[in-house]
Amino acid sequence: MDFNGTADEIIGAGFPRIRLAPLPTPLEEAANLSAALKGPRIFFKRDDLTGAGLGGNKVRKLEFVLARAIEEGADTLVVSGGFQSNLARISAAMGARLGLRVELVLGGVPGEPRPVAGNLLLDQLFGAKVTLVDTVVRWDFGNSVQNVVERLQREGRRPFVVPLGGSGPEGMAGYVNATHEMLTQFDELGIRPDYLAVPIGSGGTYSGLMLGALNLEAPYRVLGISVSRTREFLLEKVPVEAAVAAERIGLERVPTADDLLIRDEYLGAGYGEPTQGGTDAIRLVAETEGVLLDPVYSGKCMHGVIDMIRSGEIGADQTVVFLHTGGWPALFAYDPQALGVPNTLAG
Repeated sequence: MDFNGTADEIIGAGFPRIRLAPLPTPLEEAANLSAALKGPRIFFKRDDLTGAGLGGNKVRKLEFVLARAIEEGADTLVVSGGFQSNLARISAAMGARLGLRVELVLGGVPGEPRPVAGNLLLDQLFGAKVTLVDTVVRWDFGNSVQNVVERLQREGRRPFVVPLGGSGPEGMAGYVNATHEMLTQFDELGIRPDYLAVPIGSGGTYSGLMLGALNLEAPYRVLGISVSRTREFLLEKVPVEAAVAAERIGLERVPTADDLLIRDEYLGAGYGEPTQGGTDAIRLVAETEGVLLDPVYSGKCMHGVIDMIRSGEIGADQTVVFLHTGGWPALFAYDPQALGVPNTLAG
C-alpha cells in the first residue's frame, strides 16, 4: 500500500480545515501493560495529546467542523453535550483561540451532581457561556439548543450548531485522515495490528475509522466499545451515517453491519456511570504506563480490551492498537472513591 500524498488528498477537495492539532500524535508501545496482561503487543495511539483544550479526539473533528462554521460566516458556536462533555471543553478552547464566542448547552439526568470541576471548570476558564438543562435521555436536548440559537439571532449573532459529538461528514473526515497517519506509522515501525480499539459515543470517530480502514485497506479490524448506545442501535446507525460521509468525502467503500465489530457489554449502568471494570482498567494503565484514562470513554474501552485478552478472544500473539481519545480531565469531577481511591490519606 502506498501512503504517499497529503491528508487533504485523502479526504478530497471541498473540505476547509483549520490546523490546530500537533500531528501526527505519538504511537507508543505499552510493553508494561502487555506484560501485566500476559497478552498481545499493545500500542497507544495518543490522540489525548492533540493539544487544544488539553486534547482529545474531538480536536481532529473540530479542525473541519469549525472551518465550515467560519466559512459560513458564523461568529458563535453552539455546542451540546453532557455536564462533563469533552466536545464542549475542546470547542470552548478552540473557539477562544479562533475568536469565536462559544455557548454550551450541557445536560444530564435530574438530580445529577454538577460540580464546577473537571471539564466544566475548564469550560468556564475558556470563557464559554454555559446553559445547564435536565435531559432524561442524555442525548435528547429537546428545544434547548434551538432556544439558544434563536436568542443569539435576536442579539444579532450568527450562530453555528456543532453536531452532537462533533460527528457528521466533517468529523469523520478527521478520522479518515487519522487512519492514513496511523498506517504510515505502522509501516515505519514494521507492525501489522490485528485490532484498532476505540470507544463509541456518538459514533463519529468509529465511523471515520471504519471508512478509513475500508478505503485504505487497513490490516486490522476496528473494535468499537460502546459507552452509551446499544450494539443493535449502532449497527443500524453507523452504516447510514458513514454512507452520507463517504459521498461527501468522495470515498467508494462504505461499511455494512457485517463489517462492524461493536461490543456493548461494558457500558454498565449508563453513560458516564463508572464501572468496576473500567475503574480497574484506569488503575492498571496508570500504574503500568503512567497514562491516564477516563471513566466515561477510554476506561470502559480498555476494560473491554482487557476482558477480551483475558478470555483469549484477543490472542497473546496478536497486536492491538488502543486509540486514546482523551477525556482524562473528567477524572477530577468524580468522587475519588468512585475511582477506587480514598477521599483522605492518613498522616
